[in-house]
Amino acid sequence: MADPQPLSGRRVGSFAYLTIKDRLPVILTKVIDFLCREKVSIGKQYGEAAQEGCKEVIGRLSQLKNEMQTNKPFRILQADPSASPHDDSDEYNRELEKFTIENEDQPKWFTAPWLYAECYMYARIHEAFYLCDPLRGFDPFLVQKQKALVDSKTAVDCLTKRVVTACNSVSNFTQQLLKQYVIQLLEVCLWGNRCDLSISGGADRAQESDIFSSLDKLRPQILDNNADLLWQLLVSLPEDQRDLVLVLDNAGFELVSDLCFLTFLMESALATSVTIHTKTRPWFVSDTLHSDLMWTIEKLREFGDSNAEMANKWANYLSSGQWKISENKFWTQHHDFASMNEVDPRLYSELCKASLVIFKGDLNYRKLTGDLDWPTNTSFQRALRGFSPAPILVLRVWWAYAERTAAAAMEHQSMADPAVTAPAHLTNTHSTTTLIRDVTFDLYNIPYLMHCLLSLSNPVSHSPDALPRNLFVTA
Repeated sequence: MADPQPLSGRRVGSFAYLTIKDRLPVILTKVIDFLCREKVSIGKQYGEAAQEGCKEVIGRLSQLKNEMQTNKPFRILQADPSASPHDDSDEYNRELEKFTIENEDQPKWFTAPWLYAECYMYARIHEAFYLCDPLRGFDPFLVQKQKALVDSKTAVDCLTKRVVTACNSVSNFTQQLLKQYVIQLLEVCLWGNRCDLSISGGADRAQESDIFSSLDKLRPQILDNNADLLWQLLVSLPEDQRDLVLVLDNAGFELVSDLCFLTFLMESALATSVTIHTKTRPWFVSDTLHSDLMWTIEKLREFGDSNAEMANKWANYLSSGQWKISENKFWTQHHDFASMNEVDPRLYSELCKASLVIFKGDLNYRKLTGDLDWPTNTSFQRALRGFSPAPILVLRVWWAYAERTAAAAMEHQSMADPAVTAPAHLTNTHSTTTLIRDVTFDLYNIPYLMHCLLSLSNPVSHSPDALPRNLFVTA
């Protein structure tokens, strides 16, 4: 059976349409405003040439915003003059040429595949900076990411205190208590994904309170909770095969929750090594760079108390080689993961060696499923389209919005029927959650819905006794 067409901004009122019409221009505007407001301080930090360079970058970003809002054709990207090994302009340009040949026309913002369009915007932002030599490597989202962590200090305090206490006594835990802590920290990781600044258009999304106090209230919002199956997988792994891979999403509180989860798995011997994948360049506003992770360690040391103790654990894991940080430009390309083995066979081979691969966030989920217009009864296994390097855990929070025009709301009123249920892989026999039509792949909304999915399937073995291979968690 052929795969469905990619999602795009063609359909008025769809989340893809609203993203290109509203969210992406807002993100660009925030970057432009930041450069206008901070160009003097940027000049003091990076030199007078950098201050002048802000005007150059602002001009490029303003042009990009205009192209988007007037639905202009995409243009090719210029290569990074520094010949950076992370430069992937050629990958974007090849895809652009392919689109043009296949459709006999240049793709435009509202007609191109949504996944490509959104990734292309961030590639253009990156281009705007690397073409300006004094600002090459500048992160326009850094201040937002760092502020998000500082604003979440109360929640970070509560989280690290609890995890440090648990780690110090884990040797005395019963099996049941150990399982309880693993699942609680898994849920904290899941709900930490609410702090995605690209989804909010750059608006503050700090976690300002103790998230543990909310877990019982949030748990019913999990659509398909197979946490027990994750536990079965973890305890079944041979002691010499407990090597995990984590593909990060957001910096800030979410990153802290991710690293705390990994720490507890390490201290309880459920994991022996972890490879942490960061982005190679500023990406989707709040995605984690290597430098963000290292800054977070230092900031938690500055916070003191249990935060410093936790940060020291992370630093020790890194210095001992038990944790490794990996950067790969595949994560900042438009490719979906079904193409990974062809596009980057070395990366795919690395994932194949893992005992468990954890993917965080909405974009990784979209790339796992191809960001295609799947029928609502499509299984997660089918949507993966053969991507199965190792057991997969996906943790993702999705957001829905009521920000539709009156015309779009009228046009799609029949599609926003709250009696329609979710896609098959977002539900199970134990859940009776009411959702909006096609919630996973095209988000129509009545104000501010948030749900979580945790499901596990096995694309390799159909034996009912076999351990599941892919664990899917979405909120």
